[in-house]
Formats: sequence, structure tokens, C-alpha cells
Amino acid sequence: MTMKISKALLFLVVLSLWTRLSGHAQTTLVVQEGVEVSRSLSGHVNIGLEKVVGKGVTVELCSSDWKTVLSSTITDESGYFAFEKPPGKTFYMRLSSPGVNPLQLRVRISKHAAHDLTIHLSIAT
Repeated sequence: MTMKISKALLFLVVLSLWTRLSGHAQTTLVVQEGVEVSRSLSGHVNIGLEKVVGKGVTVELCSSDWKTVLSSTITDESGYFAFEKPPGKTFYMRLSSPGVNPLQLRVRISKHAAHDLTIHLSIAT
């Protein structure tokens, strides 16, 4: 299992470097249709089909029109992020990192939901 993750991570690193150096990286903004439900504004990010840990991903809380960043954080070594829960029930999150397609999603807070989010980002082609 460790070898599989290492190969996937190596693939992501090589792909990221190649796309940066060649200028061929084309990202596509992914807008999630539904609303995620969570107990908190925290969770884990993974990338690609191999679900590689998304460390160093920028996670932003935005205004409802997506134009203003209200708060921002970066995922840690395990792909984890957390925000203090500001007042409100629906939040607008944007995730981005070099080599992946940026993602916009809405999160609704509910005390009956799972505690953390699991967010999947796709590799830019």
C-alpha cells in the first residue's frame, strides 16, 4: 500500500512540474452542484483517482458571490484543514493548488451530519 501511494505521489509531482515548465496546465473551475453537509468547517483533501493526500492546498471561505475571501488556510501534511465556525449555516468554500482544478462548493452546517468533510480534487490536464 505504501508503495502505491509513493508512486501516485511521484506521478503528481512529475505531472505538476511538467505542466508548470511546459505551460500546458489548463485548469478548469469545478463548481459542485449540490450542497455538502457537515458538522464543522474542517476535513481532509485528496487529489486524483489515487486519492493522494492533498497537502498544501489553499482552502478559502468566500462571500456568497465568490468575489471576497473572508478567511483562508492551507492543508497540513495529512491534507487536513479547519476553520473556526463563523456565524451562519451555509458557507462558500474554494480550494486550489498548482496542478489541480480549483473547486467551489457550498457547505451547510448541521449538528446531525458527519463531523468532517472529505473533498476530492481532480488533476488539471
